[in-house]
Order: sequence, then structure tokens, then C-alpha cells
Amino acid sequence: MKKLIYALRFMTVIPIKWKEGEDLGEVARSISFFPFVGLIIGLSHVGFYLLMIRFFSPLFSSVLLIAWWVFITGGLHLDGLADTADGVWAGTTKERRLEIMKDSRTGVFGVITLISFLLLKTVALNEIITLHSNSIYSVLIGAPIVGRWISVFSIYFFPSARKEGLGIFFKENIGIKELLVSLFLTIVFLYFSGGFQALIALVLITGASLGFAQFFRSKLGGLTGDIYGALCEVAELLSIMVLILL
Repeated sequence: MKKLIYALRFMTVIPIKWKEGEDLGEVARSISFFPFVGLIIGLSHVGFYLLMIRFFSPLFSSVLLIAWWVFITGGLHLDGLADTADGVWAGTTKERRLEIMKDSRTGVFGVITLISFLLLKTVALNEIITLHSNSIYSVLIGAPIVGRWISVFSIYFFPSARKEGLGIFFKENIGIKELLVSLFLTIVFLYFSGGFQALIALVLITGASLGFAQFFRSKLGGLTGDIYGALCEVAELLSIMVLILL
């Protein structure tokens, strides 16, 4: 339970305070419960959607749902997505890319990527609500779970591009136990929320994310905390799109 609380504090805006003397290793190993946080976020999406759809059109409900999606996570992964886009596309060398990603300012590539992702997510959700309404619940629950599994997967299997920072904090404390617990939770939650289709989507999205992670590694020599966030966002979008196709 303590690890779940640590994970909730890191990945959501739920106000959970730090306590004196907390074991930072345990905080980092809470990564195994990231998919559980995804489930909680997904259930909050369902509740918010059920409320909004009673009063608004599918399109406006989709817009409001995306706003809630950003709010509940504090925009954590979107920040990583923007920084990754700026660094990868604006930099010409590994060192310059990492330098740009560390800059707190958002550049043109970051803004364009953020707008594109938010538009794609909104349109995709509207598509599901309008044409595949029976699948909306599995999508709202499944996408955050898959996104956080991909973060765990990337942290475990890919080297870090930096020797310091938030990303290396998790990288140094993840082991096979944390990976397997995360995978188990992901499979169980997805099966009960979306059945075998959700598990098929998990395999497809993990494969696609492997390709994205390898691309970022080729640009930076490894991955960073920003890229973990970016991969989470990409996986969420792919989850919605794949489930539409399925």
C-alpha cells in the first residue's frame, strides 16, 4: 500500500505529502505500481465522462475529458513530450539535444507536438464516443494503464542518457521484481477492463513503443525522464487508436 501511495503522489495531483525519513529506494521501487495508478486515473476518467456526457455533446465531452486527463496528471507526461520534441528535432548532436531538453522553456517543436497530440486524442475520443460507444470505458481505463506500463518497460530495458536526474533515480532502483509486478498488474487490469482485445492492443503498443524508444536511444545514446513521459503519451494515444481499429 505504501508503494501505491508513493506512485500516486508522483504521477497525479492527489495531495499526498512527503514524510520525514522516507526510504527513497522504496519511493523509486513504487514504479511497480505505476499501472495501478493508471487504473485509478482511468476510473476517474470514466466517472468524469459519465458526468459530462449527461450535459454536453460527444465532441465537447471529449474536449473536457482531455482537460481532465491533463489536470489529474499535472501535465507531467506532456511536459516530457514537449521537451523531447524540442531536443530531438532542434538539436544536431547528442549533447545539444540533452541541453535543450533540460531547458525549462518550450520551443516551437514542443508547442506543435503538444497541440497535435491533444487534437489527436480529442478527435480519437470523439470517434469512439460517437461510433463505438460500447468501447469507451475500456479505452478510458486501458489507455492510462498501458501508458504507465510502457514507462516501466522503457526504464527497465533501455540505458539512461544522463548520469543524474529523475530518470536515473528510477533506473537505478528497478529490478526484475518491479518489472514483473508491473506487467502482471497491467495484464490483469487490461483483461478485466477490455478482454482479449485489450491484451492484443498491449502487445501491439509495446512493440511500437520499442521502436520509438530505440529511435530516441539512437538520438541521445539512451533515454531520459522526459522520454519516459513522452513514451507514456505516445502509448496512450496508440491505445485509443488501436482499440478503434480492433
